[in-house]
Amino acid sequence: MMSKGFSVSLAAAFLAAVPFASLPAAQNWRDELPRPVFDEKPELVDFYYKAWELAHSRIDEVPGLPAPRYMDEAHRSDRIWIWDTCFMVHFCKYCPKEFPGIQSLENFYGVMLADKAMALPKVKGNRWCGADEGKMLDFKIHHPDNPPLFAWTEYVYALQTGDRARLEKVYLKERYLQRWHEMFDGFDPAGPKPHGSVMPVRIKKFEDGYSWSGCASGMDNTPRGRTGSDDPGHDGKCPDNPDLLWVDALAQQGLSALYLSRIAELLGRADEAKSWKAKYEEIKNKINTLYWDESDGFYYDILRSNRAKVKVMTPAAFWPALAEMSSPEQTRRMALRLTEDKTLGGILPTVSLSRGDADFRADGGYWRGAMWLPTTYMTVKALDQYGKIDLARQVARKVVEHIYKTYVEYEPHTIWECYSPTEAKPAITPKSGKIVRSDFCGWSALGPISLFIEDVIGIKSANAFTNTLVCDFPEDIKGRIGVENYRFGNIVCSVIATKEKVVVKTNHPFTLILNGARHQVKKGENIFNIKNLAQNNIGFF
Repeated sequence: MMSKGFSVSLAAAFLAAVPFASLPAAQNWRDELPRPVFDEKPELVDFYYKAWELAHSRIDEVPGLPAPRYMDEAHRSDRIWIWDTCFMVHFCKYCPKEFPGIQSLENFYGVMLADKAMALPKVKGNRWCGADEGKMLDFKIHHPDNPPLFAWTEYVYALQTGDRARLEKVYLKERYLQRWHEMFDGFDPAGPKPHGSVMPVRIKKFEDGYSWSGCASGMDNTPRGRTGSDDPGHDGKCPDNPDLLWVDALAQQGLSALYLSRIAELLGRADEAKSWKAKYEEIKNKINTLYWDESDGFYYDILRSNRAKVKVMTPAAFWPALAEMSSPEQTRRMALRLTEDKTLGGILPTVSLSRGDADFRADGGYWRGAMWLPTTYMTVKALDQYGKIDLARQVARKVVEHIYKTYVEYEPHTIWECYSPTEAKPAITPKSGKIVRSDFCGWSALGPISLFIEDVIGIKSANAFTNTLVCDFPEDIKGRIGVENYRFGNIVCSVIATKEKVVVKTNHPFTLILNGARHQVKKGENIFNIKNLAQNNIGFF
C-alpha cells in the first residue's frame, strides 16, 4: 500500500498560514499528523514527514489475519516480530486513525492466545526472503519469545489516545496481557513451538532469571553470551550460552508486571493492581540484588551456575531503569556511560556495544556496535523518567541529527535498519558484509518522529485520562519551537515557545506542565510569559 507523495515544505507553509480556529476538517491522513515547529533546523521537520511517508508505505493488508491491516516491520513479507511491532506503536500513536499500530498487536494475541489453532494465510515473498522471492509463503510469527512489551505499549497508547475501551478489551474481556505474561514465564524450549511461530522457543525461567538467546532477545549477534573475553565472536551467529541469565528478560517481565498494575488501577481493579505490583517488587529486588554491579555502576547479565556477572556493556542495562527499578543514584551512574567516548557515548550515543569492548565493530556489525532506534528510544525514555531531561535531549538530538546526516549524505537517501557508530552510514551486517535494510520505517521512524517530538523539541508526554500535557523546552530556544495539531484524547492543541513566551491554543481546557511548572490552559488562545524556561529544568546529574 504505497502512499502518494507530497511537498512537505509547501504543505507546512500552507498550514502555517491558516489560523488555528479555521483549520478545515482532515481530508486525508497527513492532516491528522502533529506538525512540528523547529525554526533552528527546519530540515528536521522535513525529515519528520519523510519518516511518516516511509511508515505509510509499510501499512500492509493480508486477508485472513486477526488484524488484516497492520504495520509491516520493513523486513520480510511473510513474518512479523513482536518487539518491532510494539515499538512501532510508539510513533503510530500520534496518528492512530490511519496507522494501525495498536491493531497490529492482534496478530500476536489472536494467533498465539487463540482458543483453537487458526489457519494462517499465505503471502508472496519479497526480496528479503532470498530464494523464496515471489513464491507464496506461510505467514508466521518469527520469535514467539521476543521481549514481552505488550502491557507497556498498550498503556502508553491508551494515555495518548484515551482509548479506555481498548484496555477493557485486552485486560478485562480477553485477558490478553495477563495471559501473555503467564505464557512468557511458562515457555519451554523442550516443548513444541507455539502455534503460528516459525522459530523455536529459547526463553526459560529459572529461580534467578531467564536463559535466552541473542535472536530471541532481539539483539541477534550481541556478544553477551560469550564465555570468555578471548572469544572473537565475529561469525554473526546468535549467542547461545545456556548458563547465561539475561538482565533484559527479567527487567522486561518486571516492566510487564508494573504496567499490568497500572492498567488494573486505571480500570478500577485495586486488588489486581496490588497483586501485580507485588510481582513487580519481587522482580525489582532480584534485579538489584543479583544483576547490579556496584563497582562499575551498571547492570550486567549473570551466570546461573555461580551468579557471576558477565561484564559485556550494552544498552540492555537500561531496561531496569525504564521499569523504574533503579535508584536515582544507580541511574545517574549508568547515564554517565552515555557521555563517555569509550563506552556507550561518543559521536553517536546508545551504541549497541561498548566502544571499548573487544567485539566492538566500527562498521556496526549489527548488534556489535551499531545504533538501533528501539534500544535508543528505550534508553532515552528511561532518562526522561528519572528527570534527566537535558541528557535525554542531548542523546536524542545526536541520534536524530546522525540519521538525518546519513539520509542526506549516503545513497540511497532513506532511513535504515541501524546505523554505523563511527560514520554517517548504515551499519554493516556481520557475516555478509552488506549494508542493512533500507526504507526501515519500521521502528527506525522512532528517531525522526518520536524522539524529535518528545525530546529534541520537548513535547514529552500526554495523559488523555487526566487531560494533562507535559512539555519541557530547551533553555536556548532559537526562533520558534513546539508543535501544532497535537492530539491526545479529544484535545487538539498547539504549543509554540519562543524565548519570550509560550502560546497555547486548544479546543478544550487541559493542564500543562511546562518545564516543571503547572498551568491551567483555557479553551482558545493562552499566552504564558516565561522568560527563563531553564529555571525549572532538571540538569544532567
